[in-house]
Amino acid sequence: MYQTNHQKIILDFFKSHQDQAFTAQALIDRFQGQINKATIYRKLHLLEENKMVRKSYNDMKKSYEYQYALDCENHLHLICKECGKIIHLKCDQTSSFVSHLSNQHGFLIDQRSTMIFGVCEGCKSHA
Repeated sequence: MYQTNHQKIILDFFKSHQDQAFTAQALIDRFQGQINKATIYRKLHLLEENKMVRKSYNDMKKSYEYQYALDCENHLHLICKECGKIIHLKCDQTSSFVSHLSNQHGFLIDQRSTMIFGVCEGCKSHA
């Protein structure tokens, strides 16, 4: 995929913040004076189309958010309901679970878009 300078800047930002999701407005605020609003929306759409970022609805915030997704098709995601931290769950137990659901129940999970909500270790220790 051909990359423009603005697209690279946005993708690099996502790469360096893989444990977070951002609204389009947060990105507009972040890149104010550097990348205009229309360009950010166009680049987000293009990055989403090319499966480099993932767009999902955050029911707690009642808004759509974007997160880095270039390497997300083979694992599940844990999302902290307190702080919004995203944990890319790459372990053998989840692979076994996904295989079990497929083999025993005939259900194929879309790991790229599967999110499990709970409370992360950091937020749990502050409670």
